[in-house]
Amino acid sequence: MVLNHLKKFIFLKKLIISMIKIYQTIVDEGHGNCMQAAIASLFEVSIENVPNFITFGNGWFHKFYEFIKQQGYEYDGCLYNYNRWRIINKRDNVPTANGLRNRFYKIKEMDGVNGYFYASVYSPKYYNSNDKIPTTHAVIIDKNLNIVHDVNPDNNCSIIYPETKKLKYNGILNIYMINPILK
Repeated sequence: MVLNHLKKFIFLKKLIISMIKIYQTIVDEGHGNCMQAAIASLFEVSIENVPNFITFGNGWFHKFYEFIKQQGYEYDGCLYNYNRWRIINKRDNVPTANGLRNRFYKIKEMDGVNGYFYASVYSPKYYNSNDKIPTTHAVIIDKNLNIVHDVNPDNNCSIIYPETKKLKYNGILNIYMINPILK
C-alpha cells in the first residue's frame, strides 16, 4: 500500500516538473543564446520561434516584452539577489547600502509560467572574479529556487554555480517575474 502511494507520488512529481527542455545552440561569451533557449524552454516553443535577444543590443528588452505579451504573459519586474552587490562592492571597497533585502520569497505567491521562472546565475564557463560585472547565464527555476533546467548542454545537474556559497539561493542572481496576464 505504501509502495503504491510512493509510486503515485513519484509519477505526479515527474509530471509536475516536466517541461520541454531547449538547449542553447550558441555558447560564446557575451554572444551566446542562453536567454533565447531559456525563454523557449519556459514557453515550450522551438528556439527558432523565439527572438535571439542578444542580437538586439540595447533594444533587447522591447523584443523580450513583446514576445512574452504574445504568449499571454506579462513582465512584472525583476527580483534581485542583493548579495551579488555586496560581493562586488566588497571587492571594490565600496560600501553597500543598508537595509537591502532579497525578496525571492515573493515568487511563491506567483504563477510564473506553469510554476517556472527565468533567472540568471554567474556563467560556470566564463566566470572571472576579476571582471567588474561577471558574465551571467540563463536558467529556469521553480518556486523553491531550485534550478530545474540549465540551457547549456555541457552543464549537468551536479554543477555548482560560481559564488553560490556567498550568494546563497543556489547562486541565483535575479529572477524575472513573468506571470499570466490577468483578465
